[in-house]
Amino acid sequence: MTFTQMHDRMMSHGTASYCAEAASSCAQSAQACFNSIMLILGAIIMASIIIARLCALSILGLLVLVLVVLLITVHFDTPWTRNPA
Repeated sequence: MTFTQMHDRMMSHGTASYCAEAASSCAQSAQACFNSIMLILGAIIMASIIIARLCALSILGLLVLVLVVLLITVHFDTPWTRNPA
């Protein structure tokens, strides 16, 4: 079979190849959409983890600040640290 005969035979079955290409294109498009959704969901999950960690660190920092302020005020003569005696 020569190249021309093979080419003519392939061109006579062009409709089937277009359908196959369309189905493949749809599958690729669906896969690309799924990949995009998974990428976005992964970014949202990572952002929420980072935000949760930052909130926990800020709460911990606030507690440390309150403790430091309380420790400093103990050494000063303030009304709430005076002994009533």
